[in-house]
Amino acid sequence: MDQDALDYMASQKTLTLATSGMDGPWAATLTYVNDETDVVVWTRPNSNTARHIDQNSTVAFAIDEYTEDWRETKGVQARGECSVVQGEAIARVADLFGQKFPNLRPGSTSAVMFYRITPRVLEYIDNSRGVDEAGDFGAEYRRQSVIDLETPQGA
Repeated sequence: MDQDALDYMASQKTLTLATSGMDGPWAATLTYVNDETDVVVWTRPNSNTARHIDQNSTVAFAIDEYTEDWRETKGVQARGECSVVQGEAIARVADLFGQKFPNLRPGSTSAVMFYRITPRVLEYIDNSRGVDEAGDFGAEYRRQSVIDLETPQGA
């Protein structure tokens, strides 16, 4: 696992989560914590996001930040399986949120649902390592595959 990618994920506060249900796709910006490459988000049980995850557990997310100088662009793009965090794991996840967001109001977690996303594909973009400026409009983003459980070996 690329430590730079893990450090980047740990340093950011929000992600955009893409879900799809019977009524089509939905995107939501959520706070998150990461446990290595797994990501945990929370949402209300009656939200579009929760309803979509119940209907289709495959999700995608992007973690990024805007920068005026595209040569400094960094981000993560991923797709994976999403599942409800249950039992004793809720306390651990709530503690991770408390550590990352110390101003988070403590209290009961019964009004929210925590979801763990386990990436099947995760790419880390870090243009600060240099980019290819030749060619078409803009440049090719410097992309590194961190996890790829979908491409057959040797393909």
